[in-house]
Amino acid sequence: MSDWRAYDAVAEPYERIVAIRFETVARHLLALARPAAGARVLDLGTGTGAVAVALVESLKTPSRVVGCDMSFPMLLRARRRVPGLAPMLADAAHLPFRQDSFDLVTANCVLSHLPDYRGALQEILRVLAKPASFAASFWGPGSDPYAEAWKELLDGAAGDGTVQRATEAVVPWEGHFSSPDSVRTALFEAGFGGVRVEMFELSSDLPVGEYVSERALGAAGRLGRRTLGEPRWRDFLEQADAEFRHRFGSRVRYSRPVVLGLGTVA
Repeated sequence: MSDWRAYDAVAEPYERIVAIRFETVARHLLALARPAAGARVLDLGTGTGAVAVALVESLKTPSRVVGCDMSFPMLLRARRRVPGLAPMLADAAHLPFRQDSFDLVTANCVLSHLPDYRGALQEILRVLAKPASFAASFWGPGSDPYAEAWKELLDGAAGDGTVQRATEAVVPWEGHFSSPDSVRTALFEAGFGGVRVEMFELSSDLPVGEYVSERALGAAGRLGRRTLGEPRWRDFLEQADAEFRHRFGSRVRYSRPVVLGLGTVA
């Protein structure tokens, strides 16, 4: 049975439903990093290729882009979407590259997933050339009635604490890195200079069905699916959809802050 913490089993719906939000974040991230044409770029946790897609859009001259991820199905989709992408199945804490290999490393909503993010930052420093940059994004604090309703419904169906357990297992540093000060401190302590931290609001306006489907692909949804089993999980999603429509109507409108961090090496 597949590991619920992995993204392998959700690669197809993830690309179809969620990827567009990460592409929006990636555009902001690259606007902060401002990579030069022809830059050697390493994208950590590349998923379905959000950063590579945004990079192709922003640069007329193709760059060498390597996309690392722990999920082979996600890498396959990234490679299909960005033919010039060089996919690499690799752990961000143990990068299979020589030092001074890249001009820019990106991590788009990824660092919060890594149990040893400090070790990953040291690996990033090792593979960066000089001068070079590291750019990372993080979800800011997420508190809205829709997230609270999803937590209430899922905990009620799969057991109290399901959402918290999933968050701790998959994104253990999400709360920590939701603070701009924590992002700034982590980059400084790792040894980066010229640290800049910015924020923006990512707005979403979705049909209820799409919102529920997106939530089902997240860490808590994957744990809930494993806990309940397929028939009960399908029933739960139908009930959640109906409850959301009852409480909120046919659409979900909300925004969430995103923290962007940039560090340089000279």
